[in-house]
Amino acid sequence: MCTLFQKGLQEAQYRMVTEIQRQTIGLALQGKDVLGAAKTGSGKTLAFIVPALEILYREQWTSLDGLGVLIISPTRELAYQTFEVLRKVGKNHDFSAGLVIGGKDLKQEASRIHNINILICTPGRLLQHMDETSYFYASDLQMLILDEADRILDMGFADTMNAIIENLPKKRQTLLFSATQTKSVKDLARLSLKDPEYVWVHEKAKFSTPATLEQNYIVCELHQKISMLYSFLRSHLNKKSIVFFASCKEVQYLFKVFCRLRPGLPILALHGKQQQMKRMEVYTDFVRKKSAVLFATDLAARGLDFPAVNWVIQFDCPEDANTYIHRVGRTARYKEGGEALLVLIPSEENGMIQLLSQKKVPINKIKRAAMICFVSYLRSVYLMKNKEVFDVFKLPTSEFALSLGLAVAPRVRFLQKVQKKMLENEPEREGPLRRTEQTEEGAHVGNEDVEECRALFSETAMLRGEEMKKLSDRNSETEDDTSSGQPETEEEPVMVKGSKAECLQFFEEEDGEDGDTKDVDVLTGLYYLD
Repeated sequence: MCTLFQKGLQEAQYRMVTEIQRQTIGLALQGKDVLGAAKTGSGKTLAFIVPALEILYREQWTSLDGLGVLIISPTRELAYQTFEVLRKVGKNHDFSAGLVIGGKDLKQEASRIHNINILICTPGRLLQHMDETSYFYASDLQMLILDEADRILDMGFADTMNAIIENLPKKRQTLLFSATQTKSVKDLARLSLKDPEYVWVHEKAKFSTPATLEQNYIVCELHQKISMLYSFLRSHLNKKSIVFFASCKEVQYLFKVFCRLRPGLPILALHGKQQQMKRMEVYTDFVRKKSAVLFATDLAARGLDFPAVNWVIQFDCPEDANTYIHRVGRTARYKEGGEALLVLIPSEENGMIQLLSQKKVPINKIKRAAMICFVSYLRSVYLMKNKEVFDVFKLPTSEFALSLGLAVAPRVRFLQKVQKKMLENEPEREGPLRRTEQTEEGAHVGNEDVEECRALFSETAMLRGEEMKKLSDRNSETEDDTSSGQPETEEEPVMVKGSKAECLQFFEEEDGEDGDTKDVDVLTGLYYLD
């Protein structure tokens, strides 16, 4: 391997070789086609970047030789991330590299695309250049790389990929990577690969998720999910978390809600209805922060590398076990530790847990940790022998519950039984539990505590009708401004209560589809290696 590339790896601080890299790079450097599968977070980007640069170096490729390596990614975010890895490890080479994912005028891209040696792109924009840019050619292509092939096909690009492959020379090397091996992936492999070497890194593994990932789930009523999420964030203020939701609209709405609830840490949102520049800004901002929470759709579930993520919370049940695996893959990457929490409503539990079991996903059912902590502490105080010092009935239970991130104090059955006996023997006894009222949900607070909670959560735990109307009016104004072509006006960022961190301000974007599915793309760039 050339010393220039080794220097680039060292400067980018890539020191550990992963299993997918160990098995793939050698085969690729021998000129063989490779069909690879590995768990998410296993380091497959370098598994194809290394041989791509090495092969061009061996061939003494120059800008006059044109396109030598073509890398196709399913989404703009993944293409951008791959390009950044290429810039880091290949900066000592003289090869030119370009990122074509749409957004600028096609003619501006066409004027520079013919000088590119390594092109990273999304399928739709690439095919558009093949059809409309007369001097774009790939007749000397050395290597075709298909990253996240299953995701490319899932997004509906099967016909696009077939058309692209027809325009490429038959004599070439192809590397195809896919996290799952579906029928459509096998069909694409038959079309694009010749006598490939199969690399199944974790085929015989006991579990399909990393051993360093701790996975748990809780069952929660639908109307309690938002309170649960608020409680979780309040008790994990020094962590970096990603929360996955089912739709863009849900991310947009709950992002606004939690910005007003102010759980105590920065909140960001990433979804497919944002413009591409906004997505890149959010991605970069989240990567830089030491503690934050990212509300996201499955746009962030595949391929994107978010360093040092402590928690992945699946607020909405994933569509299938594969989606679950990709979501939790945002943490516990490269043998680092991580934790995952799946939130299920009662009707989802049996079916989803069965699907995960079939996919060899080890997951445990837990009760809410904050509630366990709450009850455990009260029990320990109650069991203390010196009742002159330790009186559990004099504890400010509501305040203690709030400090743990619980909206109300959970019901503690053993204390209720003790209190009932005490009231039967001493009917005049007064105390915090004397005023206790049970609700239908089983949680309880005293009358005075109810008023205190109302006062506290009137500005943090609920949005009043007037506030919601203002938000709705403001959204309508924003949409009108956007549709009329007027520039957006940024508002002052919301400051997190009790913290110096800022909560990223939300902007309503135009409706659109996730990924590279629209004719009009929103970001492009042709960048060159130093």
